Amino acid sequence: MTADLTGALLAALLKDAATKEVKNIHQDTWTIEESESSQDGYRNQLTGSIYRMGTKTMGDVTFNWTIGQYDYATKAEFLGGVATAKSWKRPRGIVEIHKTLIALTEDNQYCVLPYANVAGREANTDGAVGIGIVGTAMEPENDAVSSEYWFDSSEVVTA
Repeated sequence: MTADLTGALLAALLKDAATKEVKNIHQDTWTIEESESSQDGYRNQLTGSIYRMGTKTMGDVTFNWTIGQYDYATKAEFLGGVATAKSWKRPRGIVEIHKTLIALTEDNQYCVLPYANVAGREANTDGAVGIGIVGTAMEPENDAVSSEYWFDSSEVVTA
């Protein structure tokens, strides 16, 4: 993303042929979570009370889900490696995958992580092998772009 995201820009992104839709999320596995922030408090040794706070570290925002049905190309998108129509080969070494993640909630809200680190893994889910994914919001390289956006679907229309 090169500019602050708007509903119109999100609508254009969703219509772009390069935007890939994940069509199958395994039952009840999609969540968005934000871990608690942390901050050290410095105590007055005489009174035991906190008299100042140290640097605050914000909590991580993550999308978590499992893809239940997928092709080898989708597997390569989230785990890395090389895919053909009939095979997939795991890459050697550490895999770094960064993506823009867009989720549409059941109450018609779009949530967007413009720049997310994606960690995929094979996961045994109800007797089948799914692709378990955690996408962690990262600070975008462009200062005009926020790390997380929410839009009511009525705002996601072409300008």
